[in-house]
Amino acid sequence: MSKIKFRHLIVAITVLTILTGCTLPGFSTPTPFSFPTPDKTMTALFEPTQAAPATSASSSSSSGGDDKTATPKVVPTNTPEYTATEDLQATQTAEAAETLEAALTATLTYEGPVVRSGASISADFIDKKLNIDGDLYEWKPPIQKVINYVVFGKENWTGELDCSGTVVAGWDEDYLYIGVRVKDDKYVQEATGEQIYLGDSIEILFDRYVSADYYLQSLSADDYQIGISPGKGGILTYSISSGKVASMSLISPTATTTGDPKPPQAYMWFPKTNAGKKTEIKIGALESGQGYQVEFRIPWSLLGVANPSSGDHYGFALSISDNDKAGTLKQQTVVSNVPTRYYANPTSWGDLYLK
Repeated sequence: MSKIKFRHLIVAITVLTILTGCTLPGFSTPTPFSFPTPDKTMTALFEPTQAAPATSASSSSSSGGDDKTATPKVVPTNTPEYTATEDLQATQTAEAAETLEAALTATLTYEGPVVRSGASISADFIDKKLNIDGDLYEWKPPIQKVINYVVFGKENWTGELDCSGTVVAGWDEDYLYIGVRVKDDKYVQEATGEQIYLGDSIEILFDRYVSADYYLQSLSADDYQIGISPGKGGILTYSISSGKVASMSLISPTATTTGDPKPPQAYMWFPKTNAGKKTEIKIGALESGQGYQVEFRIPWSLLGVANPSSGDHYGFALSISDNDKAGTLKQQTVVSNVPTRYYANPTSWGDLYLK
């Protein structure tokens, strides 16, 4: 029995040694237990190719990326994002501001030729005293340019006898002289002052310095707009004594007036700083067989011209306003010597040439 027990003891010790890996005196250190390393060559032949792990900026498994093998995120630094874009935007903003400032402060240039390309009127030098009475027969030549381009109210114009005319011009060192013969089948002028354009009247547009603002399409300080009324209520003859009207007689009572007839009158609308009645413009008016005649002289000083000379050119247009409805204030039609004429746009005017 003792031998059997001894054998059992030896077997138990041996088994225990193997299971626990204990090193007992007399035994060598066992090789660690491990699986053999696969043969990569053989694995390549029989193992399916594995796709590279997906790279994703998201740490979520739903993105398809492997957090352990995905490309690492770029660690943010202290440099703000989009610095280059912000610098570009700042540069562009600064450049835009400079451009805007330059545009606002720059002096616009409208300089151009000295002569308007529109219709031209030549003014002869006057070497004798003209009687400003409306009689145009003393002019040489008595008639020069026609005024028959309808520039406003064409629907109201019935023909040359309704409203048209001819014009002649002259000059000397002190005055610009204008004579107009008007065809008008009915004279109606119910206004005075700034409203004279709402009745039968003459209007001149004058640009003193054409080349300085040749391309400017609006009125400027060197542009003038002046109206001439032959008289309220009809054409009057009158005499002046000591600067005052001494006597008047109505010779063309073709319109009904609400007040006393008034003599011829001049009114300046532009420049606005000098607007008002202009008694320094002398006017003469006469009735004629088919309408009326108006003769007037304007001091050069009123037009800002200091030294008029032969060869000078000025922007110029002349027009006739017509009203055929008695007892009303209405500008029904306007005819001009310049077909493009528009009162507020000097580029649409013509030319006045001093011979």
